Amino acid sequence: MIRYVNGVKIEFKFPYIAVLCTVLVLDKNGGVFCCFLASALHELGHLLSLFILKQPVERICFSIFDIRIVAPYPFSFSKKLSVILSGVFMNFILSIFFFRIIPLFGYANLFIGVFNILPVSTLDGGLALETVLNRFLNKKSTDLIISILTVITAVPIFTLGIIVLFSTGYNFSFLLLGIYLLLMVICKKDTLEV
Repeated sequence: MIRYVNGVKIEFKFPYIAVLCTVLVLDKNGGVFCCFLASALHELGHLLSLFILKQPVERICFSIFDIRIVAPYPFSFSKKLSVILSGVFMNFILSIFFFRIIPLFGYANLFIGVFNILPVSTLDGGLALETVLNRFLNKKSTDLIISILTVITAVPIFTLGIIVLFSTGYNFSFLLLGIYLLLMVICKKDTLEV
């Protein structure tokens, strides 16, 4: 489904809608829904930053694994870092605000903020680190460092996921996170110049 709002193409992929509907039906305590909402507010933080910096937005795409905001570059170094980190900042501010009012939503924002600040290739932490490293190193070295950090981050999460799955018999959330992070490295390998 594609809509245009003020010249911005907003695209909802079918898998995103299917997963969201499944979550709404099956999520008994609302934790997963809170994470979906925290993710959407995370992206709103990026959009607010782009708006404040008067940077145009071309497209917003809601897919099964992420929400992508496409804005034309080049940004200055400081603007780019501001836009990249604004989503995490939004989650941390919301987590502080909601801890007392709606604790589950506060924890969901904290989780989304911490997850996105990890130094993983396509997450905000990895993009911010890549932006900083590109000022000092060539692209090949930067990509290699980011890929190594992604694996170093993903393997313990994946291992913890296996341990949690075997000890609980049903909780596979960390395992899925580890697989997701490892897939980021595999999918990005095609673009690396190593």
